[in-house]
Amino acid sequence: MRRHLTAFAAIALAGGMLLTPGTANAAAPRITAPQGAVQADKPLAPLKLTVTYPRRAWAGDSYVYTLTTKNVGKWYTDIAYIGGYLPSQVSKVRVIRKPAGSYCEISGREVGCLLDTLNPGKTATIKVRVWLRNSARGTATADFGSASIDVPAGGLGTFDIHGIDIGSDVKYVRVKTRVLR
Repeated sequence: MRRHLTAFAAIALAGGMLLTPGTANAAAPRITAPQGAVQADKPLAPLKLTVTYPRRAWAGDSYVYTLTTKNVGKWYTDIAYIGGYLPSQVSKVRVIRKPAGSYCEISGREVGCLLDTLNPGKTATIKVRVWLRNSARGTATADFGSASIDVPAGGLGTFDIHGIDIGSDVKYVRVKTRVLR
């Protein structure tokens, strides 16, 4: 596992931008970097996220979301993140499969995983099992995202972290499962 403290620091810097759609970030005031501060470019390792899920599920049953991300860039990732918000009809969540060297955390309806280095052309798969409540109705909607963040050479300690624009590439996928009764 490479530079996990750097990874956590960059995620903390990125704040809520990983799970917030880009339109919400566009409305936020833009902080300009102080003179002489380093500005990061777009990441060199963009990710492509694919989500496999059932189109229909029975209330009270469980089903699995399979989140597959592929590094479609020319360089390996410094930090790769996969996560999202699960439907409000969910009563229980478990990560049942993750790559070696990854760290996953679940908080209520949110799930997030930091991945180890992802080389160009390689994929990483995470499987999340969810259990629907017996009272579930309508459509279960989940939002997932993947992000690749490039950390400048030397890590975060080599530049002023205030006002820095971390280069990130966030992709979002919204999936809907119809709840059957």
